[in-house]
Amino acid sequence: MEYKLRYFGQLQDLTGKAEETINHKFKTIGGLRALIVERYPKLSNINFKIAQNNFIDKDSSPINGTLIDFLPPFSGG
Repeated sequence: MEYKLRYFGQLQDLTGKAEETINHKFKTIGGLRALIVERYPKLSNINFKIAQNNFIDKDSSPINGTLIDFLPPFSGG
């Protein structure tokens, strides 16, 4: 399946990309996270969130969208 991945904030800096398209099969958000961290090792120490179809989701959630956003850590305030 084809996914459009978008990176925001410091994740853009660490990956060197604002967005990319990948063609791969994932069962869960966690599976996608593992591939992205393998591809971009600098992300391994970053507590980033992943959203699919504009909703932040857990690693155990099945992938059911094709638009995936990688969001940097949030701070309160």
